[in-house]
Amino acid sequence: MSARIPGRGAGGPRLVRLAVRLTAGGGREQWTRLAVTAFGVALGVGLLLLTAVAFPAIRAQEAREAWTDTATVNSRPDRDPPAADPLLWRDRWDSWSGRDIQRVDVAPTGAGSPLPPGLDRIPGPGELAVSPALRDLLGTVPADQLADRYPGRITGTVRDAALVSPDELVVFVGYEPGQLRGQPGVDEVRSIETQPRSVALTRFGRVLLGIGAAALLVPIVVLIGTATRLAAARREQRLAAMRLVGATPWQVRLIAAVEAVLGATAGTVLGFGLFALLRPAAAHVDLTGRPFFVTDLRLSWPITLLVGLGVPVLAVGSALVSLRRLQVSPLGVARRATRSRPGWRRLLPLALGLAGFLGTLPAVSNADGSWLPILMAALITVLIVGIIVAGPWLTRGVGLLLVRASRSAPNLLAGHRLVENPNTGFRSISGLVLAVFLVTLAGAAVASTSVPVADPGQVLVPAGAVEQVYAGRDGRPVPADQADALVRRLRGMPGVTGVLDLRLPDKTPGGQDAGLTTVVRCADLVATGMGRCAGAERVVGLDARLLDNGFLEGLGQPGGATDPDRLPLAGLLVTTTGQRAVTERVRTAIEAGAQGADLPSSADELKGRSNKQAAMTGRVSDAVLLVVLLIAGFSLAVSVAGGLVERKRPFALLRLAGMRPSELRRVLLAETAGPLLCTALASVLLGLAVAWYAVRVAHAPWRPPAGAYWLVLGGGLAVALGIAVAATLPMLARLTSLETARFE
Repeated sequence: MSARIPGRGAGGPRLVRLAVRLTAGGGREQWTRLAVTAFGVALGVGLLLLTAVAFPAIRAQEAREAWTDTATVNSRPDRDPPAADPLLWRDRWDSWSGRDIQRVDVAPTGAGSPLPPGLDRIPGPGELAVSPALRDLLGTVPADQLADRYPGRITGTVRDAALVSPDELVVFVGYEPGQLRGQPGVDEVRSIETQPRSVALTRFGRVLLGIGAAALLVPIVVLIGTATRLAAARREQRLAAMRLVGATPWQVRLIAAVEAVLGATAGTVLGFGLFALLRPAAAHVDLTGRPFFVTDLRLSWPITLLVGLGVPVLAVGSALVSLRRLQVSPLGVARRATRSRPGWRRLLPLALGLAGFLGTLPAVSNADGSWLPILMAALITVLIVGIIVAGPWLTRGVGLLLVRASRSAPNLLAGHRLVENPNTGFRSISGLVLAVFLVTLAGAAVASTSVPVADPGQVLVPAGAVEQVYAGRDGRPVPADQADALVRRLRGMPGVTGVLDLRLPDKTPGGQDAGLTTVVRCADLVATGMGRCAGAERVVGLDARLLDNGFLEGLGQPGGATDPDRLPLAGLLVTTTGQRAVTERVRTAIEAGAQGADLPSSADELKGRSNKQAAMTGRVSDAVLLVVLLIAGFSLAVSVAGGLVERKRPFALLRLAGMRPSELRRVLLAETAGPLLCTALASVLLGLAVAWYAVRVAHAPWRPPAGAYWLVLGGGLAVALGIAVAATLPMLARLTSLETARFE
């Protein structure tokens, strides 16, 4: 080495230049360590930035959705309401093939009517303003399935300011004021709502959200910390040699800090570039059920500065912590002084966290529920610390089992490695273990709080059916002549198997509420498969409100000899062959032929509506688990790669001693997979136990995670281990080649 260590009185700049020369001119091994460090930090920084912009992106979606809550009186109006002309406004939800369509009927009463966001002007009578996604859809779908629902021609485009996501389907339909005034569901508004819709979370929901955020952040922070500690043992040896030739502790610390800053800074810059590359793909991840605009995933200056400066500072701190043994004695480090063995006292923080759950959670939950999220966060933090502290003790126990049960040299070597250095062995898997604990805790809690609604047992509406109710809610009955024309058109449409038209009698028998009891033909009940009539009745009575829930509870009193054709229409149920095109044609015909306060719905939508939230929560939980396991897998790969660089000489000497490359691979696999599987199992059991107790305190029914969760967990652990092994096997082959072994 041509570089000479400056004297004791040398200034900082000379030491910095020396540290840069040592880092850049340290040969292939130094460059390999620097490259792996930069790669690990870049991966962690990129994922950290993606996680950091997720919640601001959700808030941006909520802000753009605020206008959909516009009403006569708004919480945060966009203008002075008394100074505006009224705008007739009816906001409804339509649907096409399972995709929601936001339909807004508007009619301005003057030049001062409020302008909705995303519009250059309010569409006039016979004019439409549609979102780009709906414009594309209208251009590809036959008019009798969609376009005929909206009278008029497209004259404007709804811009992004009114769209929650790029594929949002929104249409503004213009009318004359006289066409809308007095219609069901129409409001007179003088301003547009700008107050974002707040998502109401229960106390337990806030706890779950915090656990999910921690489950994402903890593995990323561990990944960054692992990358900055790569080859710490080799660094200690080199810096210990400098201490032996006269370098002061301050000089050694400065050299180590500069080396860590170089790798971390390069990784941070690459991480920001990785974020820019992944941002378009990340925008398609539908955390809220809808994808994001790319502009939603933008970094704020506080986050940029925090990550850009915080990661190098974390790297410096990690490097200085790794030198704490060097400050005692350089000879002690050079001679590899024996570390103290982890004892049973390492279990105390974990026991303290469990005791806190058992002792304080019931009291706080029953006395003052507002403290529950804070208490849960504190107790989970104690448990995380307990897992980190107890991890080396459990890792040493796994090593002892390998030593006692081993029948081959690779397992024996791996066991002795874990027994002698359990801290390093656990450090490589700590991110994965913590991720498994947090996600298991959150997954079990989500499974218990998102119980699907069971089938009530009533007669379900057949698949492919379309229904519409005009009476008994906010709608109005359709006049008899208009109703007859609509029913005849529906019965003549190809693919329609039955039409059940509910007619509103002039006088309601039995003293029941008008607008609820309707008259139906028995023949139509049979044709639609909804029931049969007892006896020889031609018509019977039926409650129109029962169609709201997608099923019929039963038949009412006989309707006598009333002629339904002369009665106004109170509701419709149309059964079809189930083909999507037929369903959408029926829906379009109903919507165009008889306007109501609410738009027609298909039976498939009604059946899945009750369990949609539970299913989405389960999918999000499984997706978070998979992402966390992949992140932890990369962390494991970086850690194992760093361990190989540290132990290049021992592995090379084993190769010279006659050990085959396959046996070296078995050593690496055993010392990685053994503690990983055992500690992961302990983390799963601990997460399930904590979740069970928390759910019990919250008085919710306990349900273990579904089968998909366990498949994702097992597959994710296997993939994480596979990533670590596959990424390091080529490095193992190169570091233990005969040429490298002879050099060592």
